Amino acid sequence: MKKLLYGYSAVIALIIALGALSSCQKTNDNISGTNRPVVEAYLVPGTKTLVKVYYQKFLDDTITYGYPITGLKLNLSDGTNTVQLAENTPGNYSWNDVNFIKDKKTYTLNFTYMGKTVSATTTVPDKPTDFRCTDTLQRVPYRSGGFGQSSGPIFNPVTFSWDNPASWFYLMVYKDIDINMVPTNANSNRPYHDTETLLGQTALFQTQLGLFSFTGKYQVLLFHINKEYNDAISAGGGTSLSLTTPSTNVTNGLGIFTSMQADTVILDVKLQ
Repeated sequence: MKKLLYGYSAVIALIIALGALSSCQKTNDNISGTNRPVVEAYLVPGTKTLVKVYYQKFLDDTITYGYPITGLKLNLSDGTNTVQLAENTPGNYSWNDVNFIKDKKTYTLNFTYMGKTVSATTTVPDKPTDFRCTDTLQRVPYRSGGFGQSSGPIFNPVTFSWDNPASWFYLMVYKDIDINMVPTNANSNRPYHDTETLLGQTALFQTQLGLFSFTGKYQVLLFHINKEYNDAISAGGGTSLSLTTPSTNVTNGLGIFTSMQADTVILDVKLQ
């Protein structure tokens, strides 16, 4: 299992940066090398569709994303109906009908860039079933310093479990929704960030000491993700010196076009 910080976009940004760094020459007659557009989209039933398209960035860039690619005509099809996404802000293409993305349907994105067709396909996975936890309260010891177990009460983990009938892939996200959150480590001065854990193909996860940096009520979201997204995150698991080809399911491009579904439980994190 792999713990990730700062959300999905940071992981994809690293993968894209590695791809850009491994392409040294820019050509103008095709969309190989650093001319390839970066696509980023996460389709979720019941929500609006947003597809970001931008230029590749390099590791030494301080911007989160590359510069947006504007003026494109993005078509999204469910196999029966095709819609053209609207560019509401530069490089951000959307479709506002929340009923367009549905369970188990396959969606194909395509657009033309530099005379080539950029395309990607994803199928919406099933929503997780029987997502449950052994307790809705997680007590954490207050750490006065260091990374180990503080003196005092022993940390007792909460166990999450769910059905996984076909070895599907999962990702867990922790979102503190409490406005009165308190740091659990006296020496921590880091601002709050959502955290996530790439779970792989398991059906069980136990909390660990240090997982929760703040007290409060957490939404714990279990995402059923597709293999293409699992592979994309896993590809960013090395260091910036590991210049492997980034994992992508975008033809004539980079990035990720994927879909997912989630179920949620509430976990109350308090100091012991």
